[in-house]
Amino acid sequence: MIEALIPDSAPTLLPSGAIVRMDTHNIGGLRRLGAPHWGWDFPQRHRWETADIAVLVFIYRRNTLIAKKIGLLQSKRLFPTNQDVEDDDEIGFLHGMNAFIRRDGQQAAATLHRTYCFDENCTFAAIQAGHRQIGLIDTLNRDFGKAVFYLLYGPPALPYTVTYPLQQRIRIDDMPIGNRVVDADDVHRALTGLNHGQSPSYSLLKSTCAGRNWALETWAADLLLTCQVGQQFDDSKDDRVRYFLERRSGPIGAALAVSITLPEA
Repeated sequence: MIEALIPDSAPTLLPSGAIVRMDTHNIGGLRRLGAPHWGWDFPQRHRWETADIAVLVFIYRRNTLIAKKIGLLQSKRLFPTNQDVEDDDEIGFLHGMNAFIRRDGQQAAATLHRTYCFDENCTFAAIQAGHRQIGLIDTLNRDFGKAVFYLLYGPPALPYTVTYPLQQRIRIDDMPIGNRVVDADDVHRALTGLNHGQSPSYSLLKSTCAGRNWALETWAADLLLTCQVGQQFDDSKDDRVRYFLERRSGPIGAALAVSITLPEA
């Protein structure tokens, strides 16, 4: 997402006279080091992320900051029918830039030749009923103010099949599904009918989140900027927001800051 936004990050003068600037940053927090199989006890070993993308909005009149708000996105992807996915490489993350040269001696052909199939029975396998993350998101939305939404990554349409290696570049003209933002309350309500550890299917969330299921750009431009979603905050909550963003041991992995300077009255 950050790579897609970078070309549009320069300050832009709108017909209204307002100036909009976007700043993007891939923070890369240490949330990936919370898996139970790690043998040593990092301070963040038991940390569970509540969101991984932060969207901040700052409103200025001349040089004066007059309002600020935040929306948080917890990203989850739709798993293919064969559940063939590659999880984040924790060792590679520890290597940092050295991961580019620390390669295995052989490259397995099986990792290059794959077919991914998706239909409405596929699940968002990283969302699980009874998982501790569900309670943490509910707690944050209750204590800080409702700021966390789910960003669900899916194919452009369903059913959908893609085979690697690609033989040509895939171009999408119509995307009825793609990336959708949904209300966390609706997602968690869908989990109440599942057994512990079960994951919701696309069809289940589609029906549960009907009417509150937005394209990412709709959520950001038509809802967040018009104060229908997200949480406005003042200086009294700055410390909480800094906790999200300023620590590599914190949960947020990427951030988008939108600065809007209002036109002269």
